[in-house]
Amino acid sequence: MSQMSLFELTNLIKQTLETNLAPSYWVIAEISELRLNQKGHCYLELVEKEGNFIQAKLRANIWSYTYRTISEQFINATSTELKSGLKVLLNVSVNFHEVYGMSVTVNNIDPNYTIGERSRLREETLNKLKEAGLIDKNKNQILPIVPQTVAIISSETAAGFGDFMNQIKENTKGYDFDTTLFHATMQGNESVLSIRRALKEIFESDKDFDVVVIIRGGGAKTDLDSFDSFDLAKAIALFPLPVLSGIGHERDTTVLDFVAHTSLKTPTAVAEFLISGMSRFHDQLLEFAYRIEKVFEERLNLEQQNLQEIAHRIDSRAIQILTNNEHFLKDKSTSLKYTIDRFFENNLTRLTNLQKQVELNDPEFVLKRGYSLTLKDGKVLRNQAVKVGDELETRTVDKNIKSKVTAIDNE
Repeated sequence: MSQMSLFELTNLIKQTLETNLAPSYWVIAEISELRLNQKGHCYLELVEKEGNFIQAKLRANIWSYTYRTISEQFINATSTELKSGLKVLLNVSVNFHEVYGMSVTVNNIDPNYTIGERSRLREETLNKLKEAGLIDKNKNQILPIVPQTVAIISSETAAGFGDFMNQIKENTKGYDFDTTLFHATMQGNESVLSIRRALKEIFESDKDFDVVVIIRGGGAKTDLDSFDSFDLAKAIALFPLPVLSGIGHERDTTVLDFVAHTSLKTPTAVAEFLISGMSRFHDQLLEFAYRIEKVFEERLNLEQQNLQEIAHRIDSRAIQILTNNEHFLKDKSTSLKYTIDRFFENNLTRLTNLQKQVELNDPEFVLKRGYSLTLKDGKVLRNQAVKVGDELETRTVDKNIKSKVTAIDNE
């Protein structure tokens, strides 16, 4: 049996690899770990997974002079730094060292693969949501005319949250909004679970919210990966309140933006959307008030015209009636005057006759004609009883005669 030393074996492996392998290969792998040393060298651990199971693992390195170029190109193309969790396409050279074993040296990284991979995964998620009928689910929620009670999902330290609150509180119209922050991690592996937990807290809250706002500030494109999560998109699609998104990217559209009720690019844009909704409602109220005032003025003018027309018709009718009855009134006046004159003439004659009768019956006139009056106890003697001894007074035109009854003859 032939024998060899360990060094001979490792050297044989090294020579065999160098003889049979190409100078470099393009390899697809996920970066599971990444660290930089003080000299600027980058050390990676590359893995390939099937689900959560690691099928392959390999150490890699990028020397400092190469890393500066690769990193800069990758950031310019993807707007993000190389970091763990990214799936990348690398150009590598295989190395075998007698002491350190197998590793690869990274010569280049194609950023287009990472961009395309993210797009592919996003497209798969969107198709899955469409098949489940979830894309337009939240859009069917009715957005209140004036959403004032706002639940905010964000990080309290995020610049985007500060921009949103400044815009809301310092709006030039002076509108008031009732805002409540539900803190969540807005990037990284924990963000999906954290945002879903915040949605659950809003759902279980005793407060009646009008709308939910999910906001964060700017950042790298890969920081948005959590917003492409199917589980998060499903939770937003099924949420019973309208969800507004503003995650701080002008050019990028995430799956969250597709399922949200209203998608806006930045937190400031979300604040402006809420303020503009309030402003539109305010303007509508002013417009309605103006229309009511105009209708009232028109109705008042119309009624005034109607009253003036009625007054004119009454005046005309009165003049017509007076004109038509003028002769009748004159005839009646003449007849009434004649009747009154006759009445006074007839009554004047009666009064004259009565006066004559009064004068004829005047006691003075009677006495002057030779008659006398007999009085008993100061009263004219008519049918009173008279007896012997009564004193009587007899008046003539020029005398008063007193007498005493001495005898009474009854005839």
